[in-house]
Order: sequence, then structure tokens, then C-alpha cells
Amino acid sequence: MSSSVSVFDTRIDTPLIALHAHAESMKPQPLSDLLVNDSAPGLASRRANALAFTFGHLHIDFSKQRLTTQTMALLTEWAESCGLAAKREALFAGEKINTSEKRAALHMAARWPATETPPAGMEEAVAFCHQQRERMVGMVNRVHAGQWYGTTGQTITDVVHIGVGGSDLGPKMVSEALADRPSTQKVAVHYVSTMDGSQLVPLMERLNPATTLLVLASKSFTTADTQFNARTALAWLSHALEVDEAKVCHRQLIGVSTRPEKMTAFGIPESHQLVFGEWIGGRFSLWSPIGISLAMQLGMDVFDALLAGAHAMDKHFMKAPIEENLPALMALVGAWNCQFLNIPTHAVLPYDGRLKSLPAYLQQLEMESNGKSVGLDGGPVHHTTCPILWGDVGPNGQHAFYQLLHQGKHTVSADFVAVAERHVSTNEDVSHRLEAQEQLTMAHCLAQSQLLALGDDAIPMALRGLMAQGYRGNQPNSVLLLKSLDAGTLGALIALYEHKVFVQSVLWHLNPFDQPGVELGKCLATSLYQTLAGEPLAQQNVDDCGTAQLLRKVNAWRNQSDEKGAMHVSGS
Repeated sequence: MSSSVSVFDTRIDTPLIALHAHAESMKPQPLSDLLVNDSAPGLASRRANALAFTFGHLHIDFSKQRLTTQTMALLTEWAESCGLAAKREALFAGEKINTSEKRAALHMAARWPATETPPAGMEEAVAFCHQQRERMVGMVNRVHAGQWYGTTGQTITDVVHIGVGGSDLGPKMVSEALADRPSTQKVAVHYVSTMDGSQLVPLMERLNPATTLLVLASKSFTTADTQFNARTALAWLSHALEVDEAKVCHRQLIGVSTRPEKMTAFGIPESHQLVFGEWIGGRFSLWSPIGISLAMQLGMDVFDALLAGAHAMDKHFMKAPIEENLPALMALVGAWNCQFLNIPTHAVLPYDGRLKSLPAYLQQLEMESNGKSVGLDGGPVHHTTCPILWGDVGPNGQHAFYQLLHQGKHTVSADFVAVAERHVSTNEDVSHRLEAQEQLTMAHCLAQSQLLALGDDAIPMALRGLMAQGYRGNQPNSVLLLKSLDAGTLGALIALYEHKVFVQSVLWHLNPFDQPGVELGKCLATSLYQTLAGEPLAQQNVDDCGTAQLLRKVNAWRNQSDEKGAMHVSGS
């Protein structure tokens, strides 16, 4: 990967040149020298202390990153030269920083409390969010009070949330993280996103159609994945309840979108519609009415706490200087790794099964936002931008891909995410055993972080010569420690990553709030769908021989199945 200075980076030549020179001196620097310095233990300790930061119940340790306090000073200078402070102010003031779509990016307005005055420029957005939130509260309370009745007059017991991308990943991730005690759930919620129907079919087999409420969540209300799932779910309810789909839409469907006219055209009554602004991007929409299913599942108090935690991080990001600003520091460390140390991939490794969907959520948040090679000025970006994000629950990964991390040839950076405390109401014997499991999980998290950084130098003296070596080490990683996995801390964690994305977009001169790279694939898929379904083509795709032969194979197999089915029917 090229680490050359971009053609439009002449405005920040000096910090970039200094950082590139500094990176060359740091690349051969063993992390073990920075962390275990026998000749100057006080120096190593001071460095570690200077690279650890706490915000509320969230603690971040950068000491295992391949950098020094001098690196951080150079990175801070770079951020300042990019005009981060002014662009951060523009973000919160509602300026049209989403230049390609000519709109603001005000997802923070959806979590701004009514008791606080918003920044100038955000007032109208905050007022609109509060108005829609009141509508959402009414719907949630109605379901919880047993006063939402389906077409047959029975109360709602289950919610099927139909969405994809930002309309699914955020609510689903938070649902898994906070719904670890089923006794606290108000309503059972099920998330459906895959366009092949594989998540929907099992639900149709086991849920009671008379007590199931559908939530159709789609920013544009045109996404094919969501529309097809919704139509299938409506067909299921209509057939099972022996009523037409219009009646199902009227009684058992909620719509969430930026397009009320499209929801109305779909058959959703205005009283069952929730709207959020175009200035909230899909992958930033968790805080908006997109989160209604989450509120129905866990209650408005939990949803409020989630918003409050995110808002606390908003205020920190707004006011803290760069050298103490957690989102800015996360962004700078990440940019240092991929742009200056040329590390192409970044692993997200939660050591808590409740956070199993965090890697997938961050994949969309970061890669769809900053996975770009065209700058704000329309010119090419000649340096690395967003790394490839991937990951899994850490203890599972230890039995899968950690072998490559420790002894493979690829250099990888990582975020370890761990939870210090977990309280579960159960009997004393089970409680003791759960506590031991938590201690073991934390021990493994810290051990793997240490081993990635130190490599063979992590082998204790008593085991040297007795264990296989070849642990490469020098794999930079951060440890994000949560005091407990509650709604407020999780909200702060998510907002931390959101603002990290914005800061990196400033550093890389990108627009993080559009995603033009996904549009062409959708367009091509429409024509291919029409070909497979035998419908008239809206457009003719480029005819490549590889795709053509795959279409022939699919059709051949389907024709064979149809012929066998016809023979079976005639024979019976």
C-alpha cells in the first residue's frame, strides 16, 4: 500500500512529512522495548500511563500501540492542521457537510435531551426528533400496556423487525448486548434482514400470526431486501389470518422511514408511521425511531439510557481538546496504523458474547463511511484510508484465527473490548461459577493482547525452552474496558466509534455520510433478477461469459426441479 502524500495534502505537508519520517523510525521498534524496558522501567511506566484514558465507565489503553507520546503529539498537530476543530463545530451546527447529497449530518440531534439547549443550527432538527420520539413513546407504551390489538383482536406478543444495513445492525447489536436477562424483556423481538428469507421462514413456522406486529424499517423505503421480506411477511399474516393484506397493514404494521409518502402508498396508516430526517444516515440511525423495536423489547427507560450515554460522548467530543478527546485519539491511532504503518486490516475482538455483533456493526459504520478513494474535491486519494474490519467474539477466535495473528505473516491491528463486571441474579453456586468464567474471560483477553504485542518476549522465564516460539509480536492493539455492559456505557461506546469515523474522514478529506459504491451493484442485481424471474428487462447489463454461464446453470437446475415436481404431481 502506498503511503505517499496525496496531491491535495499540500495544505498539511509539514505534519505529514514529519509523520512519515517518524513512522520509518517506529516500524522496526519492538513493542516489547516500549512496554518492558528493564533499563528504564520508569520510562515505560510513564509512557503507559500517558496512553491510558478514562471517560465515565469507559477506559481505553493505547499502551500496546506502536507509538510514543511523540507520535501522539505529531498526530495531534496533523489533526489541527486539517481544521478538525472547525469541522467538528460545523458538524454540530448543522452545516451541509454531506457535500454530495447537500445535507447536514445530525444523528446527534436524535439523542439530544429536551432539558439541554442544542447548538445553534441544530435546534430545528432536535425539535423534530423530539416530536417523533413522542409518537414512538406512545406506540411503545400502547404495546406494553396490552392495548395494541391485531386483526383478530388479540394483543401483541412478538415484534418482527424487518430492515437491513443500518436499519438492522444497530438495533440488533444493542438488543443482543442488553437483553441478556429475558425476564426483563417487555416483548419478544426478532430481527430479519437477509433477502433470501432464511431468517423469516423459521419465524413464520413458530410465531402466532394473530399476535405478531411487523416493523418495516427503511430509510429510503425502496430497499429491495426489506421490501421483499415485508411482502412475504404480509402474505404469511394475510393467509394465516384469512384477511386481506390491506387490513394487516392497517393493524399489524409499523413503518419507519424518511419517506412518509412511500409508507402511505404501501398501505401503512399515518398513525403507524414514524419519520426521521434525511440528515440522519442509515448507519447512524439507531438513535432515531429506527430503534422502536429495541424500545419495545427492553423498555423506554433502557432506550433513554442508551441515548444519554451517547449524548455524554457527544459533549465530550464537542468540548475536549484533541490530546484528551477519546474519539479523536481513536481516529488518530487508527489512521497511524493503516496510513503510516501500512497495516491493512483491523480486528475487533469483544471478550463478551453479548457483543457478538459489534464487529459486524463496526464493519458497516467504518467501511461504508470511509472505504473510499475519491476525496471531497472529486480527486483521487493516493494514500490508504479505512482498513478492512473483521472480527469475532475473542474466545471463539482463539480457536480459529488467532494462530494466524500470532504466527502468520500478516500484520494486523486490533481492538480488544472487555467488560469488567457482570451481575446476574441467580443462586449462590451458579453465581460463583459465573464469576469464575468472567475472570477466565478477562484473563484471556489481557493475555492475548499482551501476546500480540510482545510475541516471544511474553514467554515467562520458567517456560522458555519448553514452549514453541515464533510468536511474531509487534501487532499493535488497544484495549477498551467497560466497567459494565449497561445501556449508558454501550451508548457511549457506539458514539465513540461514530465520532472516530468523522475524525478520520477529516484527516483523509472524505465525505463519510454517503455510500455511492453500493449503488451500481444494486442496479445490476435488478436486471439480473428480472432475467431470472423472466420479466422484461429495464436495462441490459454488460454481457460477460462468466455470469452468463452461471445463469444457464441456475436455470438448468431449476428446470430439472420443475420437471420432477410436475412428474410427481401427475403420478400422484
